[in-house]
Amino acid sequence: MRKFAVLASVATSLFASLVVLATGPASASSDRCPERAVACYDKVRIPDVYTTRTRHVLVRPGWREVLATPAVVRNVAVPVVMRPGKWRTVTTPPVYGTKLERAIVSKQTKREEFIPPVTRRVEQTVIVSPGGFAWERRSGPDGREKLCKVKTPPVTKTIARDVVVSPARRIIYVTPATYGVAQRAVLIRPATATRVYEPPVHGVINRSIVVRPAAAEVVNHPAVISVQRERVLVREGGYGWVRSK
Repeated sequence: MRKFAVLASVATSLFASLVVLATGPASASSDRCPERAVACYDKVRIPDVYTTRTRHVLVRPGWREVLATPAVVRNVAVPVVMRPGKWRTVTTPPVYGTKLERAIVSKQTKREEFIPPVTRRVEQTVIVSPGGFAWERRSGPDGREKLCKVKTPPVTKTIARDVVVSPARRIIYVTPATYGVAQRAVLIRPATATRVYEPPVHGVINRSIVVRPAAAEVVNHPAVISVQRERVLVREGGYGWVRSK
């Protein structure tokens, strides 16, 4: 592409030179140089040089589209077990009756009582020392000292002490048991347990079944590109001097 543009530029330059050379004599014939001039030049207009360039322009970018297909579902009646079968135990309570029998209303009780001893205060004379004989000095009528043997009485003392009249004792009071008539529960028939089987309970429910599952398809749309041609300035024109003929 670049090589083509360079060739076009060279061709355009040659064409412009030919145009200048072609227009040169015309201007010289109309306006000749004086006789004393060695050479004359004419000021001419050099046109702009253009070329045509093509380029790709994105009109619409590529995009991806997802096409979704919904699932196909159908309702179907399906038999199900609403309640499974099971064994259960049926119990029969026991049967009781009443029986009259002699029963203790209150048990025998014992009560113990303590009686302290009975005492009495008694006084007793005790001989501390028995009597005897002792020698005593005495003076006679004539003033003479005498030694006499004298009998001495016994020495006693009174002592008080407690005498047990009645000793301490414990008295046990026994209250006999009392009896009466009471009702007592008597088992007439014992409890029983029976195993009973309950069959299952069936039913029908509506269930959704997928006949065809949902699907998704991806579609790629390519980008839209157009070719655009535009005129591009290769070289700007201007003014130049061409020798007059």
